[in-house]
Amino acid sequence: MLSRVADSIYWMARYMERAENLARLLLANQSLMLDAGRHLADTDAFWGPILMTTGDEEGYHKIYSALDGDDIANYLTDHTANPNSIVNCIRTARENARMIRDQITDEVWRSVNDLYHLVISDKGRQMRQQTSTDYYEAITQGSGLFQGMARATMMRDESWHFLQIGTYLERADKTSRLVDTCSGVPLVIPPHPDAQPLRWTSLLHSCSAYHGYREHDNQLNPTSVLEFLFLSERFARSVRFCVREVDNAINKLTTPPGKAANPDPIRASGRLCAELDFATIDEILERGLHEFIDDLQAKLNVVGRSIFETYVLYADLTPVSKQTPTRAAPLGAWHADLDMQMQQQQQ
Repeated sequence: MLSRVADSIYWMARYMERAENLARLLLANQSLMLDAGRHLADTDAFWGPILMTTGDEEGYHKIYSALDGDDIANYLTDHTANPNSIVNCIRTARENARMIRDQITDEVWRSVNDLYHLVISDKGRQMRQQTSTDYYEAITQGSGLFQGMARATMMRDESWHFLQIGTYLERADKTSRLVDTCSGVPLVIPPHPDAQPLRWTSLLHSCSAYHGYREHDNQLNPTSVLEFLFLSERFARSVRFCVREVDNAINKLTTPPGKAANPDPIRASGRLCAELDFATIDEILERGLHEFIDDLQAKLNVVGRSIFETYVLYADLTPVSKQTPTRAAPLGAWHADLDMQMQQQQQ
């Protein structure tokens, strides 16, 4: 597989997953505001964590002077100045798919292309203005269609493995970022309705984890919620599950020429898998939730960077001075023997 094809598949998957996660986040926040009451809907407690989750605080404040719910929703949805807006993520995913049009199935291409044309169409803009809930649900459904078509039609070759790596690496990162929005919320829920306990419910909905969590625990216990989202082996959006899928896909890839038998991505993902396999929620909370998430995201970045350097930039990063022609020594010895034979004949 060409490195540029691998890179495009990887980023196509990541940007589709990123758009879906943003749509889920905005949907969950709308429900949170309705439950909390309109008088709380535009406070920093509701909209500040949204920007913190996406990492777009600096970009937002370059354009807007104050936090406002409508401005934040617009910035995260379709603002042209935000490269990580939903529309720009889908646009970038489509561009990556277009560059490798002959390497992906028709069904995968159409799922990305149709979603792109929906979000830039007049119909999509009207839906966004009139019924934003339907708009965000259409994006999550479009992303689900993309995932389903890929699973149903793609060969289980290197293309599939890079798609899995991009999808699950992005998902692990976004789940951890969503949990980070609750890192300052007390783990003891007050006895009366308030924005803080609602935040945990919103967190589960934004990860599509509410029904799965109810099978895990029928009580809304913040510690149990964190354990479910970080360490569950069966929930497809838990950090542990996602990292395990990334590790499985990496181990199935062919090692590039000139690389060690166990390249850096295998070691990086394997270490992270082992840490999560043997971690407990009590250890995570004792260390500090925010500190644990910061360290986790740094390690996810290490995995992503090592994948890029190993499978995309390996030709540029291979030292030329260390490359020795494999047949140079035998040829040299063969010519030396030939010269000696000719000298003996002349004598």
